[in-house]
Amino acid sequence: MIFYLKYFVIAYLLVVIQSNVFFKGVLKLFIVPDFVLVYIFWLTMEDKENIAKYVGLFTGIFLDLLNPEKTFINTFSYFFSTLYIINIKNKFIGLNFTLKLLAIVLFSLIVSIPKTVYSFFLSNVSLNQSLNLIGFYVLYNAVIIYFIYYFTVFVLKKDEI
Repeated sequence: MIFYLKYFVIAYLLVVIQSNVFFKGVLKLFIVPDFVLVYIFWLTMEDKENIAKYVGLFTGIFLDLLNPEKTFINTFSYFFSTLYIINIKNKFIGLNFTLKLLAIVLFSLIVSIPKTVYSFFLSNVSLNQSLNLIGFYVLYNAVIIYFIYYFTVFVLKKDEI
């Protein structure tokens, strides 16, 4: 039980860091990279698929409980992006740079589109502004996830390509 607890504590801390005032207040960032998605990607690349599923489900439910509307959009998006990452994991290593980047963009879109569409219908934010937010969100996630992948594969030499 304690073995699994450390992964949930890390996921909880990543949610706290992700929603921290530092990014939005001090750095004036409207879009914060999704550290939970990066963590799920890293867990999957480390062959911890079951833990990645539980972490995706846990963080999705946790974020939905914090949401005042009590929807299950976060649970849905994180869990299905985790399943997609696990499904494409074995194929991911053999892909070239462009296809890897496209796969990472798809991970991010699975998480961001349901939340953005839902908030678009609840607020008076223009569609163009919503698309810009999705674009920056996907760009941030793609850069961080590819950096993590590059670091684990080429710097730590965990996998021969």
